[in-house]
Amino acid sequence: MGAYRLHRGLRQAGLASEMLVLRKVTEDPSVHRLSDRLNRWGRARRRLAERRHQRRLRDNPRAPGSGHWSLNRFNYPIATVINSFGSDIVNLHWVGDNFLPIDQLAKIRAPIVWTLRDMWAFSGGCHYAGDCQEYREHCGNCPQLVAATANDISARVHAEKRRAWSKLPLTIVTISEWLADCAQASSLLADRRIEVIGNPIDPRVFKPLDRGASRRAFNLPLDKKLILFGAIGGTSDRRKGFTYLAEALQKLRDASETELVLFGAARQEAIDVVLPAHQVGRLHDEVSLSALYSACDVYVLPTTQEALGKTLMEALACGTPCVAFEGTGPDDMIGHRLDGYLARMKDSADLAAGIEWTLAQSWAREDLQARIVARYGVEHISERYGKLYESLMDRSR
Repeated sequence: MGAYRLHRGLRQAGLASEMLVLRKVTEDPSVHRLSDRLNRWGRARRRLAERRHQRRLRDNPRAPGSGHWSLNRFNYPIATVINSFGSDIVNLHWVGDNFLPIDQLAKIRAPIVWTLRDMWAFSGGCHYAGDCQEYREHCGNCPQLVAATANDISARVHAEKRRAWSKLPLTIVTISEWLADCAQASSLLADRRIEVIGNPIDPRVFKPLDRGASRRAFNLPLDKKLILFGAIGGTSDRRKGFTYLAEALQKLRDASETELVLFGAARQEAIDVVLPAHQVGRLHDEVSLSALYSACDVYVLPTTQEALGKTLMEALACGTPCVAFEGTGPDDMIGHRLDGYLARMKDSADLAAGIEWTLAQSWAREDLQARIVARYGVEHISERYGKLYESLMDRSR
Protein backbone atom coordinates (compact mmCIF):
# COMPACT_ATOMS: atom_id res chain seq x y z
CA MET A 1 0.00 0.00 0.00
CA GLY A 2 2.85 2.41 0.76
CA ALA A 3 4.31 1.78 -2.70
CA TYR A 4 0.98 2.43 -4.40
CA ARG A 5 0.46 5.66 -2.46
CA LEU A 6 3.89 6.80 -3.64
CA HIS A 7 3.06 5.77 -7.21
CA ARG A 8 -0.11 7.87 -7.16
CA GLY A 9 1.76 10.77 -5.62
CA LEU A 10 4.45 10.66 -8.29
CA ARG A 11 1.87 10.70 -11.05
CA GLN A 12 0.05 13.59 -9.40
CA ALA A 13 3.39 15.42 -9.35
CA GLY A 14 3.71 14.93 -13.11
CA LEU A 15 6.15 12.00 -13.20
CA ALA A 16 5.42 9.17 -15.64
CA SER A 17 5.28 6.42 -13.04
CA GLU A 18 4.23 2.87 -13.96
CA MET A 19 3.84 0.10 -11.41
CA LEU A 20 4.45 -3.65 -11.84
CA VAL A 21 2.76 -5.96 -9.33
CA LEU A 22 2.11 -9.66 -8.86
CA ARG A 23 -1.55 -9.25 -7.90
CA LYS A 24 -3.53 -6.28 -9.14
CA VAL A 25 -6.39 -5.12 -6.91
CA THR A 26 -7.14 -1.79 -8.58
CA GLU A 27 -8.56 -0.70 -11.94
CA ASP A 28 -5.73 1.83 -12.27
CA PRO A 29 -4.35 1.37 -15.84
CA SER A 30 -0.89 2.52 -14.71
CA VAL A 31 -0.64 -0.59 -12.51
CA HIS A 32 0.43 -3.66 -14.48
CA ARG A 33 -0.04 -7.28 -13.47
CA LEU A 34 3.11 -9.32 -14.01
CA SER A 35 1.36 -12.27 -15.64
CA ASP A 36 -0.07 -9.95 -18.32
CA ARG A 37 3.46 -8.90 -19.30
CA LEU A 38 5.00 -12.39 -19.43
CA ASN A 39 4.61 -14.65 -22.45
CA ARG A 40 3.36 -18.22 -22.04
CA TRP A 41 6.85 -19.58 -21.46
CA GLY A 42 7.60 -16.85 -18.93
CA ARG A 43 4.40 -17.57 -17.00
CA ALA A 44 5.29 -21.27 -16.90
CA ARG A 45 8.74 -20.46 -15.57
CA ARG A 46 7.21 -18.14 -13.00
CA ARG A 47 4.89 -20.89 -11.72
CA LEU A 48 7.73 -23.40 -11.57
CA ALA A 49 9.95 -20.92 -9.69
CA GLU A 50 7.18 -20.25 -7.19
CA ARG A 51 6.67 -23.97 -6.54
CA ARG A 52 10.41 -24.51 -6.08
CA HIS A 53 10.56 -21.54 -3.69
CA GLN A 54 7.75 -22.89 -1.53
CA ARG A 55 9.25 -26.39 -1.55
CA ARG A 56 12.65 -25.09 -0.43
CA LEU A 57 11.01 -23.16 2.42
CA ARG A 58 9.23 -26.35 3.53
CA ASP A 59 12.54 -28.22 3.40
CA ASN A 60 14.03 -25.67 5.83
CA PRO A 61 11.44 -25.41 8.63
CA ARG A 62 11.56 -22.46 10.95
CA ALA A 63 11.01 -22.22 14.67
CA PRO A 64 7.56 -21.09 15.88
CA GLY A 65 7.20 -17.33 15.85
CA SER A 66 10.09 -16.76 13.43
CA GLY A 67 7.99 -14.67 11.03
CA HIS A 68 7.96 -14.44 7.25
CA TRP A 69 10.86 -15.62 5.07
CA SER A 70 11.80 -15.27 1.41
CA LEU A 71 14.65 -16.96 -0.46
CA ASN A 72 14.26 -15.56 -4.02
CA ARG A 73 16.72 -18.07 -5.51
CA PHE A 74 14.64 -19.39 -8.40
CA ASN A 75 14.87 -17.54 -11.68
CA TYR A 76 12.32 -16.52 -14.27
CA PRO A 77 12.53 -13.56 -16.72
CA ILE A 78 11.08 -10.70 -14.65
CA ALA A 79 14.02 -8.42 -15.52
CA THR A 80 13.00 -8.68 -19.18
CA VAL A 81 9.55 -7.39 -18.22
CA ILE A 82 11.01 -4.56 -16.14
CA ASN A 83 13.31 -3.51 -18.99
CA SER A 84 10.42 -3.52 -21.45
CA PHE A 85 9.05 -0.36 -19.80
CA GLY A 86 12.13 1.58 -20.93
CA SER A 87 12.28 3.39 -17.58
CA ASP A 88 14.88 5.97 -16.61
CA ILE A 89 14.76 4.75 -12.99
CA VAL A 90 13.55 1.46 -11.51
CA ASN A 91 12.29 1.83 -7.94
CA LEU A 92 12.01 -1.54 -6.20
CA HIS A 93 9.84 -1.96 -3.13
CA TRP A 94 8.84 -5.23 -1.39
CA VAL A 95 10.09 -8.02 -3.65
CA GLY A 96 9.79 -11.09 -1.39
CA ASP A 97 8.17 -14.48 -2.06
CA ASN A 98 10.45 -14.89 -5.11
CA PHE A 99 8.81 -11.95 -6.93
CA LEU A 100 12.27 -10.65 -7.89
CA PRO A 101 14.94 -13.39 -7.80
CA ILE A 102 18.35 -12.38 -6.48
CA ASP A 103 20.16 -12.85 -9.82
CA GLN A 104 17.63 -10.77 -11.76
CA LEU A 105 18.72 -7.43 -10.24
CA ALA A 106 21.92 -7.41 -12.28
CA LYS A 107 19.86 -7.74 -15.49
CA ILE A 108 17.90 -4.52 -14.88
CA ARG A 109 19.32 -1.88 -17.21
CA ALA A 110 18.13 1.33 -15.53
CA PRO A 111 19.59 2.75 -12.29
CA ILE A 112 17.95 1.05 -9.29
CA VAL A 113 16.45 2.72 -6.24
CA TRP A 114 15.43 0.14 -3.68
CA THR A 115 12.96 1.22 -1.00
CA LEU A 116 13.41 -1.14 1.96
CA ARG A 117 10.30 -1.88 4.00
CA ASP A 118 11.92 -4.53 6.20
CA MET A 119 15.31 -6.21 6.70
CA TRP A 120 15.23 -8.81 3.91
CA ALA A 121 17.59 -7.03 1.51
CA PHE A 122 20.51 -7.55 3.90
CA SER A 123 19.52 -10.77 5.69
CA GLY A 124 19.83 -14.45 4.88
CA GLY A 125 16.09 -14.86 4.34
CA CYS A 126 14.21 -13.39 7.28
CA HIS A 127 12.26 -10.18 6.87
CA TYR A 128 12.86 -9.23 10.51
CA ALA A 129 15.93 -10.50 12.35
CA GLY A 130 14.70 -10.13 15.93
CA ASP A 131 17.63 -10.08 18.33
CA CYS A 132 20.01 -11.66 15.80
CA GLN A 133 22.69 -9.41 14.30
CA GLU A 134 24.54 -11.96 12.18
CA TYR A 135 23.60 -9.97 9.05
CA ARG A 136 26.32 -7.52 10.07
CA GLU A 137 28.93 -10.05 8.97
CA HIS A 138 27.47 -13.18 7.36
CA CYS A 139 24.48 -15.35 8.15
CA GLY A 140 24.48 -18.98 9.26
CA ASN A 141 23.54 -20.83 12.44
CA CYS A 142 20.29 -18.94 12.09
CA PRO A 143 18.26 -18.83 15.33
CA GLN A 144 15.02 -18.82 13.32
CA LEU A 145 15.75 -22.20 11.68
CA VAL A 146 14.93 -25.52 13.31
CA ALA A 147 18.08 -27.17 11.88
CA ALA A 148 20.64 -24.38 11.96
CA THR A 149 24.23 -24.96 10.84
CA ALA A 150 27.14 -22.81 9.74
CA ASN A 151 26.17 -23.48 6.11
CA ASP A 152 22.39 -23.46 6.49
CA ILE A 153 19.99 -21.87 4.02
CA SER A 154 20.47 -18.43 5.60
CA ALA A 155 24.24 -18.61 4.99
CA ARG A 156 23.73 -19.68 1.38
CA VAL A 157 21.15 -16.97 0.61
CA HIS A 158 23.33 -14.30 2.22
CA ALA A 159 26.35 -15.44 0.21
CA GLU A 160 24.32 -15.49 -3.00
CA LYS A 161 23.20 -11.90 -2.42
CA ARG A 162 26.81 -10.86 -1.83
CA ARG A 163 27.96 -12.46 -5.10
CA ALA A 164 25.07 -11.09 -7.16
CA TRP A 165 24.95 -7.55 -5.79
CA SER A 166 28.55 -6.71 -4.88
CA LYS A 167 29.13 -4.55 -7.97
CA LEU A 168 25.59 -3.25 -8.49
CA PRO A 169 25.21 0.54 -8.02
CA LEU A 170 22.15 0.26 -5.80
CA THR A 171 20.72 3.37 -4.14
CA ILE A 172 18.91 2.44 -0.94
CA VAL A 173 15.94 4.22 0.57
CA THR A 174 14.76 3.17 4.01
CA ILE A 175 11.46 4.27 5.48
CA SER A 176 12.89 4.96 8.95
CA GLU A 177 16.11 6.00 10.65
CA TRP A 178 16.20 2.69 12.55
CA LEU A 179 16.10 0.68 9.32
CA ALA A 180 18.78 2.93 7.82
CA ASP A 181 21.03 2.21 10.81
CA CYS A 182 20.47 -1.54 10.35
CA ALA A 183 21.24 -1.36 6.61
CA GLN A 184 24.34 0.76 7.24
CA ALA A 185 25.58 -1.81 9.78
CA SER A 186 25.01 -4.74 7.41
CA SER A 187 27.80 -6.33 5.39
CA LEU A 188 25.69 -6.29 2.21
CA LEU A 189 24.65 -2.62 2.08
CA ALA A 190 27.14 -0.74 4.25
CA ASP A 191 28.90 0.85 1.26
CA ARG A 192 25.75 2.02 -0.55
CA ARG A 193 24.12 5.41 -0.64
CA ILE A 194 21.30 5.26 1.91
CA GLU A 195 18.52 7.86 2.13
CA VAL A 196 15.67 7.96 4.64
CA ILE A 197 12.30 8.81 3.09
CA GLY A 198 9.16 7.67 4.90
CA ASN A 199 5.91 6.34 3.53
CA PRO A 200 3.48 8.96 2.19
CA ILE A 201 0.10 9.72 3.73
CA ASP A 202 -2.80 11.43 1.96
CA PRO A 203 -4.61 13.79 4.38
CA ARG A 204 -7.59 13.93 2.04
CA VAL A 205 -8.23 10.25 2.84
CA PHE A 206 -6.87 9.84 6.35
CA LYS A 207 -8.37 12.65 8.41
CA PRO A 208 -10.31 13.08 11.65
CA LEU A 209 -13.93 12.01 11.20
CA ASP A 210 -16.84 12.42 13.57
CA ARG A 211 -16.19 10.01 16.45
CA GLY A 212 -19.80 9.20 17.22
CA ALA A 213 -20.72 8.49 13.60
CA SER A 214 -17.59 6.39 13.19
CA ARG A 215 -18.47 4.30 16.23
CA ARG A 216 -21.99 3.75 15.04
CA ALA A 217 -20.65 2.57 11.67
CA PHE A 218 -18.82 -0.27 13.44
CA ASN A 219 -21.46 -0.84 16.12
CA LEU A 220 -19.02 0.21 18.84
CA PRO A 221 -20.11 1.63 22.22
CA LEU A 222 -20.50 5.40 22.33
CA ASP A 223 -19.71 5.83 26.03
CA LYS A 224 -16.46 3.88 26.45
CA LYS A 225 -12.76 4.58 26.02
CA LEU A 226 -11.65 2.46 23.07
CA ILE A 227 -8.15 1.02 22.61
CA LEU A 228 -7.37 -0.05 19.03
CA PHE A 229 -4.95 -2.81 18.00
CA GLY A 230 -4.42 -3.92 14.41
CA ALA A 231 -2.13 -6.29 12.54
CA ILE A 232 -2.25 -8.42 9.43
CA GLY A 233 -2.22 -11.92 10.87
CA GLY A 234 -4.09 -10.62 13.90
CA THR A 235 -2.81 -11.74 17.26
CA SER A 236 -0.79 -14.75 16.03
CA ASP A 237 2.36 -12.98 14.75
CA ARG A 238 4.73 -12.84 17.73
CA ARG A 239 6.59 -9.79 16.40
CA LYS A 240 3.36 -7.79 16.46
CA GLY A 241 3.47 -7.99 20.25
CA PHE A 242 -0.13 -8.76 21.16
CA THR A 243 1.06 -10.68 24.24
CA TYR A 244 2.61 -7.45 25.57
CA LEU A 245 -0.66 -5.62 25.00
CA ALA A 246 -2.63 -8.37 26.77
CA GLU A 247 -0.26 -8.11 29.75
CA ALA A 248 -0.52 -4.33 29.72
CA LEU A 249 -4.32 -4.44 29.81
CA GLN A 250 -4.11 -6.52 32.99
CA LYS A 251 -2.03 -3.77 34.60
CA LEU A 252 -4.42 -0.88 33.88
CA ARG A 253 -5.45 0.58 37.21
CA ASP A 254 -9.03 1.47 36.23
CA ALA A 255 -10.30 -0.15 33.08
CA SER A 256 -13.97 -0.35 33.94
CA GLU A 257 -14.87 2.15 31.21
CA THR A 258 -12.37 0.87 28.65
CA GLU A 259 -12.79 -1.67 25.85
CA LEU A 260 -10.56 -3.15 23.14
CA VAL A 261 -11.07 -3.04 19.37
CA LEU A 262 -9.10 -5.33 17.04
CA PHE A 263 -8.76 -5.32 13.26
CA GLY A 264 -6.61 -7.01 10.65
CA ALA A 265 -7.45 -10.69 11.13
CA ALA A 266 -9.24 -12.44 8.27
CA ARG A 267 -11.46 -14.30 10.74
CA GLN A 268 -12.55 -14.11 14.36
CA GLU A 269 -9.80 -15.17 16.76
CA ALA A 270 -9.94 -16.68 20.23
CA ILE A 271 -8.27 -14.08 22.45
CA ASP A 272 -7.72 -13.96 26.19
CA VAL A 273 -7.89 -10.38 27.46
CA VAL A 274 -9.40 -8.78 30.56
CA LEU A 275 -11.38 -6.15 28.62
CA PRO A 276 -14.49 -6.57 26.50
CA ALA A 277 -13.20 -6.96 22.92
CA HIS A 278 -14.70 -6.08 19.55
CA GLN A 279 -13.24 -7.76 16.44
CA VAL A 280 -14.02 -5.91 13.22
CA GLY A 281 -11.94 -8.16 10.93
CA ARG A 282 -9.91 -7.12 7.93
CA LEU A 283 -10.75 -3.78 6.31
CA HIS A 284 -10.13 -3.45 2.60
CA ASP A 285 -10.63 0.25 1.90
CA GLU A 286 -9.05 3.41 3.24
CA VAL A 287 -12.34 5.14 4.07
CA SER A 288 -13.27 2.33 6.48
CA LEU A 289 -9.80 2.46 8.01
CA SER A 290 -10.07 6.20 8.51
CA ALA A 291 -13.43 5.76 10.24
CA LEU A 292 -12.08 3.05 12.54
CA TYR A 293 -9.06 5.11 13.60
CA SER A 294 -11.38 8.07 14.20
CA ALA A 295 -13.69 5.91 16.32
CA CYS A 296 -11.01 5.04 18.89
CA ASP A 297 -9.26 6.99 21.64
CA VAL A 298 -5.78 5.47 21.31
CA TYR A 299 -4.02 3.21 18.84
CA VAL A 300 -1.48 0.76 20.31
CA LEU A 301 1.22 -0.86 18.17
CA PRO A 302 3.35 -3.05 20.48
CA THR A 303 5.62 -4.52 17.78
CA THR A 304 9.15 -5.38 18.83
CA GLN A 305 10.61 -4.55 15.40
CA GLU A 306 8.85 -2.25 12.94
CA ALA A 307 10.34 -0.62 9.84
CA LEU A 308 8.14 2.44 10.32
CA GLY A 309 4.53 1.67 11.18
CA LYS A 310 2.08 2.51 8.39
CA THR A 311 -0.87 2.08 10.72
CA LEU A 312 0.64 4.54 13.22
CA MET A 313 0.86 7.12 10.46
CA GLU A 314 -2.72 6.49 9.42
CA ALA A 315 -3.98 6.75 13.02
CA LEU A 316 -2.13 10.01 13.67
CA ALA A 317 -3.46 11.47 10.42
CA CYS A 318 -6.95 10.65 11.71
CA GLY A 319 -6.21 12.53 14.94
CA THR A 320 -5.80 9.44 17.13
CA PRO A 321 -2.79 9.41 19.51
CA CYS A 322 -0.55 6.34 19.50
CA VAL A 323 1.40 4.18 21.92
CA ALA A 324 4.30 1.97 20.78
CA PHE A 325 7.60 0.57 21.96
CA GLU A 326 10.66 2.75 21.50
CA GLY A 327 13.77 1.66 19.65
CA THR A 328 12.64 0.98 16.07
CA GLY A 329 10.63 2.70 13.32
CA PRO A 330 7.87 4.28 15.46
CA ASP A 331 10.50 6.58 17.01
CA ASP A 332 10.36 8.61 13.78
CA MET A 333 6.65 9.36 14.08
CA ILE A 334 5.68 9.51 17.75
CA GLY A 335 6.97 12.44 19.73
CA HIS A 336 6.99 11.08 23.29
CA ARG A 337 4.14 12.73 25.22
CA LEU A 338 3.48 14.89 22.14
CA ASP A 339 1.78 12.49 19.70
CA GLY A 340 1.31 9.71 22.24
CA TYR A 341 3.75 7.62 24.23
CA LEU A 342 6.89 5.56 23.53
CA ALA A 343 7.18 2.76 26.08
CA ARG A 344 10.36 0.94 27.03
CA MET A 345 10.95 -2.01 24.71
CA LYS A 346 9.06 -5.20 25.75
CA ASP A 347 7.99 -3.56 29.05
CA SER A 348 4.29 -4.29 29.44
CA ALA A 349 4.10 -2.21 32.65
CA ASP A 350 5.38 0.87 30.84
CA LEU A 351 3.08 0.07 27.92
CA ALA A 352 0.16 0.13 30.38
CA ALA A 353 1.42 3.43 31.80
CA GLY A 354 1.54 4.86 28.30
CA ILE A 355 -2.01 3.76 27.53
CA GLU A 356 -3.28 5.25 30.79
CA TRP A 357 -1.43 8.52 30.22
CA THR A 358 -2.68 8.82 26.65
CA LEU A 359 -6.30 8.12 27.58
CA ALA A 360 -6.12 10.78 30.31
CA GLN A 361 -5.12 13.59 27.93
CA SER A 362 -7.25 15.93 25.89
CA TRP A 363 -6.00 15.78 22.32
CA ALA A 364 -6.32 18.37 19.57
CA ARG A 365 -6.95 15.96 16.71
CA GLU A 366 -6.19 18.49 13.99
CA ASP A 367 -2.77 19.16 15.55
CA LEU A 368 -1.91 15.46 15.50
CA GLN A 369 -2.80 15.31 11.83
CA ALA A 370 -0.91 18.49 10.98
CA ARG A 371 2.34 17.24 12.53
CA ILE A 372 2.34 13.89 10.73
CA VAL A 373 1.31 15.41 7.39
CA ALA A 374 4.08 18.02 7.62
CA ARG A 375 6.63 15.17 7.61
CA TYR A 376 4.90 12.51 5.53
CA GLY A 377 2.33 14.24 3.34
CA VAL A 378 2.17 12.64 -0.10
CA GLU A 379 3.25 15.80 -1.93
CA HIS A 380 6.31 16.23 0.29
CA ILE A 381 7.39 12.59 -0.01
CA SER A 382 6.83 12.54 -3.79
CA GLU A 383 8.96 15.67 -4.13
CA ARG A 384 11.81 14.04 -2.20
CA TYR A 385 11.70 10.95 -4.42
CA GLY A 386 11.60 13.15 -7.51
CA LYS A 387 14.78 14.94 -6.44
CA LEU A 388 16.48 11.61 -5.73
CA TYR A 389 15.56 10.31 -9.19
CA GLU A 390 16.85 13.50 -10.82
CA SER A 391 20.19 13.21 -9.03
CA LEU A 392 20.66 9.65 -10.29
CA MET A 393 19.67 10.54 -13.85
CA ASP A 394 22.09 13.47 -13.86
CA ARG A 395 24.86 11.13 -12.72
CA SER A 396 24.09 8.59 -15.46
CA ARG A 397 24.12 11.13 -18.32
